[in-house]
Amino acid sequence: MADKKYDMNLLSVTAMGIGSVVGAGIFALLGQVARMAGDKIYCSFVIAGIAAMFSGYSYAKLAGKYPESGGLTDYFRLAYRSKTVSGLLSVVYLLTSAVSVSMMAKSFGIYAVNFFEEIPDTAFWINLFAAALIISSSVLNMMGASDVGRTEILLVAVKIVILFVLTGFAFYDYVPSAAAPAPSPSTSAFLGSIGITFFAYAGYGIMTNAAAEVKNPGITIYAAIFLALSIVLALYLGLAFVILNYIPAAELKDNADIAVAVVARRLMGEWGYLLIYLTAVIAYVSGINATYFSIFRITRSLAAQRIFPSFYIRPFWRYGTWGNAFTTTLVLLATVFFDFNSIVNFASAAYLISYLAVFVANWKLHRETDSSPLLILIGILLMLFILIGFLASLV
Repeated sequence: MADKKYDMNLLSVTAMGIGSVVGAGIFALLGQVARMAGDKIYCSFVIAGIAAMFSGYSYAKLAGKYPESGGLTDYFRLAYRSKTVSGLLSVVYLLTSAVSVSMMAKSFGIYAVNFFEEIPDTAFWINLFAAALIISSSVLNMMGASDVGRTEILLVAVKIVILFVLTGFAFYDYVPSAAAPAPSPSTSAFLGSIGITFFAYAGYGIMTNAAAEVKNPGITIYAAIFLALSIVLALYLGLAFVILNYIPAAELKDNADIAVAVVARRLMGEWGYLLIYLTAVIAYVSGINATYFSIFRITRSLAAQRIFPSFYIRPFWRYGTWGNAFTTTLVLLATVFFDFNSIVNFASAAYLISYLAVFVANWKLHRETDSSPLLILIGILLMLFILIGFLASLV
């Protein structure tokens, strides 16, 4: 029997994870977190990063034992005896992922019309650019895992290099005496910032969907998750330094959503501003590409479990199914008609519920996955702490 050909490796899985985690939201999120956390912004990113690593431990252990492409949907099916419970948790995660695609696509459309000054800033053109990105990402994911992996390596490499170059400029020009002192946050504001900061790491779970596409998933997925999160943590701490030391607190209030671009213009001039603008666009493309990779595999798994209709696994084009085409259509409709501001909080809470459910699944299966109950328990407590921080930020 010929050996199975694996379409992805450590590098491509790590790139896909970074592409999903370092999405376009970080460009707006950094300024918001800096306003809330003040001089404790580093602590906020480190605590959230540690929580993500504990969560990544459970994800990696489950992926190593159950290397199916359905990812967490398979873990839910194995851990929860009730098909209703496992199916509901899977659908919640799927809907949250689909909403994130719609949100990123809409934002991409806004970026695009602002970049091309001759194009009017209207809903029609914004939705047109958004639809083009949704359809092209869908087509790419129907072509096969190897195409997705190669694309993510290229996109992530460009994005990470540009952001690290910005951080390098900031350290090179840094003058301690000129740095504006950041205010110390209140306890509630700091806890709330951790709740928000965690979402800057959300997305690493999609790497488990590649478990069926790699050799030795128990080793590869484990290494990919921790490598991706370590790189992301280093990047975030560097960007936090940039924001904290180059935008005074008084200015941050009016520039929170474009804080990274403002610093880039000050450090590198107009070309630096355009470079960060390009990076944001790349972030949208790679984030949607990686999220689609997860969505398509989750829907196939749900169809195989007879939770979704059978047409979800009926061949459509290349490796794509009619279910993939249907999901793409639904995302397109949501992008055009939904008001996303009203569902951002729902999507964030749904992610936390899904991540907590993965911890519980690994707790139930820890003997099979050879996981440490202590590490799982610490992770659950940290995740609950993150959830409380998030809810505190809404009060």
